[in-house]
Amino acid sequence: MSPRRSPLRVVIDASVVLAFYLPLEPLKVQALRVVRMAATGALTLCAPSLTRYELLNALSRAVRGLKKATAISMPEAGQILEAIALLQMEEHGIAGLERRILAITRDHRCTAYDASYLALAEHLNADFLTADQAFRRNLAHHFPRVRFLGEYRPHPG
Repeated sequence: MSPRRSPLRVVIDASVVLAFYLPLEPLKVQALRVVRMAATGALTLCAPSLTRYELLNALSRAVRGLKKATAISMPEAGQILEAIALLQMEEHGIAGLERRILAITRDHRCTAYDASYLALAEHLNADFLTADQAFRRNLAHHFPRVRFLGEYRPHPG
């Protein structure tokens, strides 16, 4: 009997979660594949704890109708929050990563929020998965493990 492989860890950002739950998201099918892989134990989804704040902010914008394509009602937002709570996702604090996060923001002119995902992925030696293609394109040369959801194929360790 061969030893059981541990699941592949992947850091996901809020855009990946939202691609699955918000209406009219173009990467819904790809996000569903990732969520299914996590549900079967093939992937372990990881994220910095700030992800919940980013998800709440996006849902609040959707409830307020700030972007017509993603407008949702308050009951729909509640259902999405309930579904997200069931999503098996390891949440990680950023304690100990602050200096690296600051260096990434300085060197790559991104927000501390975005840098937190990158620093966590480095720390965990994991892929970082985003639905933001422009973000991935801007950082791919410096962070080869940044992956775009629309093209994602997991790579074992």
